[in-house]
Amino acid sequence: MKKIVSLLLPLSLLAGIGVLAWFKISYHHELWDSFYFNFDIVIIGLYAIWIVYEVKVSSVDAGQDTVVRDFGTRELYGLSQALTVFSALWFEPVWTGPGPWHVIGLVIFIAGVCFRIWAIETLGKYYSHSVRKIDGHRIVDSGPYGFLRHPAYTGMITAHVGIAVFYFNYVAAAVLVLLLVPSIVIRILVEEKTLMTVDGYIEFAKTRKRIIPCVW
Repeated sequence: MKKIVSLLLPLSLLAGIGVLAWFKISYHHELWDSFYFNFDIVIIGLYAIWIVYEVKVSSVDAGQDTVVRDFGTRELYGLSQALTVFSALWFEPVWTGPGPWHVIGLVIFIAGVCFRIWAIETLGKYYSHSVRKIDGHRIVDSGPYGFLRHPAYTGMITAHVGIAVFYFNYVAAAVLVLLLVPSIVIRILVEEKTLMTVDGYIEFAKTRKRIIPCVW
């Protein structure tokens, strides 16, 4: 069952984005009518490509038999991510026409995704969407882990801040702040209970914040 969930969450998100993207681009394109191109296609396309990348990670998780210690945080985190994106696509944006906020949102989104992928690739075989400990688990302190404990979550939050700016509406902003960010915080606290049992993690944690430098 856990293996199925590993793939079901990102695939459901991808399917939901596909349906809502088709609906938005087909029936709610008025914002871009005065512009030469519909940039919804760009950001939605990039988001879909990103999720396909995440599905690859999930497929690796599904093929492993390690003990998972998520305690439901993976499902909460995945649901919060989906609701953030779905509410951004479904509800009418505050923006009434193309503007600099679309560029800012797109740049923030791309920066967040790139930062997350950098973190995932740096961690390599030790990265997982599940909270688990593998044989020979060691601490990686290179790349973004040189200054943060959980840079992949930093990238996740940053990417969705970009989505919220690009499609700004109050529902999406509320879901981001009240659901996604708290679910990630809870996830980190659960994850660190396992990480604290890895040799060297306590010392590693003393010298860097979790997701925001100098803050937390």
